[in-house]
Amino acid sequence: MTSPASTSAPTGAAPPPAPARPPRLHEIDGLRGLAIVVIAVYHIWFDRVSGGVDVFLLLSGFFITASLLRSLERTGSVRPLAFAARIVRRIFPPALVVAAAAVLLTVLWLPRATWNQQLGDILASALYYGNWNLAVHSVDYLSSNNGASIVQHYWSMGVQAQFYVLWPVLIAASAGLAARTRWSRRRVLAAALALVFAASFAFALWETDANQAFAYFDLRARLWQFATGGLLAVALPRLRTAFAEPDAPQAKWTAAMLGWAGVAVLLGAGFFLESTEFPGLAALWPVGGACAVVVAASLSPGGGAGRLLNTRPVQWLGDLSYTLYLWHWPILICYLTATGRDTATVLGGLGVLAAATLLAWATHWGLEQRLPATGFGQRTIRGAFALGAACLALVLAAHAALTWYISFERDRLAEAAADTGRYPGAAALAEGLTVPEAAFAPSTLDAAEDYDPALSGRCNQTMEGYEPIRCDFAGGELVQSAGVELVQGGREAEDAAATVVMYGGSKIWQWLPAVLDAAEARDWHVIAYTKNACIIETGQEALGEERYRSCAAWNDAVVAEIDRIAPDLVLTYGSRVGYEAYETFPDYTDRYGQLVATGAAVVALRDTPSPRFDIPLCVDLNGRSASECTVDRASYYDEGAFEALEVPPGVHKVDLTDYICGPRACPPVVGNVLVYRDDAHLTNTYAATLGPYLEAELAAVLADPAAG
Repeated sequence: MTSPASTSAPTGAAPPPAPARPPRLHEIDGLRGLAIVVIAVYHIWFDRVSGGVDVFLLLSGFFITASLLRSLERTGSVRPLAFAARIVRRIFPPALVVAAAAVLLTVLWLPRATWNQQLGDILASALYYGNWNLAVHSVDYLSSNNGASIVQHYWSMGVQAQFYVLWPVLIAASAGLAARTRWSRRRVLAAALALVFAASFAFALWETDANQAFAYFDLRARLWQFATGGLLAVALPRLRTAFAEPDAPQAKWTAAMLGWAGVAVLLGAGFFLESTEFPGLAALWPVGGACAVVVAASLSPGGGAGRLLNTRPVQWLGDLSYTLYLWHWPILICYLTATGRDTATVLGGLGVLAAATLLAWATHWGLEQRLPATGFGQRTIRGAFALGAACLALVLAAHAALTWYISFERDRLAEAAADTGRYPGAAALAEGLTVPEAAFAPSTLDAAEDYDPALSGRCNQTMEGYEPIRCDFAGGELVQSAGVELVQGGREAEDAAATVVMYGGSKIWQWLPAVLDAAEARDWHVIAYTKNACIIETGQEALGEERYRSCAAWNDAVVAEIDRIAPDLVLTYGSRVGYEAYETFPDYTDRYGQLVATGAAVVALRDTPSPRFDIPLCVDLNGRSASECTVDRASYYDEGAFEALEVPPGVHKVDLTDYICGPRACPPVVGNVLVYRDDAHLTNTYAATLGPYLEAELAAVLADPAAG
């Protein structure tokens, strides 16, 4: 990505009086060209991180620091509004036009099952918080099944935009401190940059070790790269002066060695470094390599690696680096989706590069050359912001149009699905119904969001959380969450016919619609305790990882609360079907004993199949009747194993698999209802159709708790 300050002064900028702008280093344009080639090649053919983006972050720090410092020394101010206007003119038009185009590419090329995710990512990217959006999704259990975003590469744009906000403040504060202390501005700034580098790099090392998926997108773990560029900008004049001395030993030889070493590091870093090591120690390699190239170019322009970097093709790629960065990833995602591949073939990758380069050239010509020449948004600060607003409006309009269509389809199918004759769901299996085929519900457009919102956020504990979160339901409605009464004057729990506790992880949570339907019909008071990715097996604290320690503590706390509540029935796990080949039976005996000791009847529910691939996505790509989307039931279950499972007295085994799978196969759509919302969990819509069958089982247990 070309830094906005790396080009010549934009139209409308004041002519640069002393101190004079340092001579342009064309090798840096070549460095950008080399970096974008490395990024594209590693993405397209190797599906690896290259370190090229780290180079762009360094160069942004270099150019922006130098630009703001010149403004400060020339005018006495960083002129933040004028600076912001230059940034908007430079980065908004290409980035936002490509973001708007990404909405169109989503509709044309990507599966409908991904549209909601893509729209959220595109909006976050257009508003320049895409890095935080991706960071949150990287650790969000509900988003763990998300595929690659068509604008995933915009995370670096978000990081840079946030840097553009922070850096004028840092430099202005440094100048203010220098004025008060009468120290040199450059020395104070160098000290401030060194402090930012040290703090951010230390934080990056810690967060990369503790939570690398989040750290990769975290501005705080990336600031050290900008600070490195800033330190380079401050130090470079002194380096030039030192090497300009007549007795500077072997200056050209040193510069040549530095330059070629830097190029070699940049080209080879992706082969030796893993993405899981960024932005920690591994990022030092591409950042250090880029520093070496810049220093070498400054000491000996045109020499050493400059012979490569100053060639016309590499310089041309440097000019296109920003727009080529913007286009290469969406084109690659569309190609991989269309071909069903994880990486490109040689010819396919060349096609991706050719298409991305052509679009990059057109965008560069139209928005980076012709648009400034028109003067639109170029002459005043207000005009620049108007230009930025117009570009943003283009993305928002595209986003709104597709959002409306998704909402329209959702409402249309919801209305159709109210006809239980055409949309019987589980009843089709239970009663052997012949159902005329219709457009299934929920649509793949919103299947991923087809879960009860009551158990996401305020009612559900995260993978890292320790404390139980209690939610109470009466009459099928959430009435109390985490101790906060949501429905005033609601019926007291003591008035209910029975109290039922749901206890477990997401594979218990998915049954909530069925439980609530039964509760409404039977006048039960339902209490839910759920925690993501947490099973009820005892002894998990010995496994060492934080999520196991938190799960163990949460389980113990929930059992203590159940003992205090003394419910009539507890609904929990009976088995586990994860990503292994067969159903497994963790040792729940001790936990069952604790629950039975509370006086409650315990229902151990057989786990539902986990298809191990995204069902809505598969249906989008192959069709509802495709064999690729239907899994052999025997691949999940060893029939007879659950019936043979020994449980303590007071524990009742319940198996509803026959209402989800046929005798031999588990289809993706049953009774015109989509069964799964991802690769493991039932849709809310299908779970609701299981209500009558779960109700019958729970009612039988409540009627005769002693029956085994």
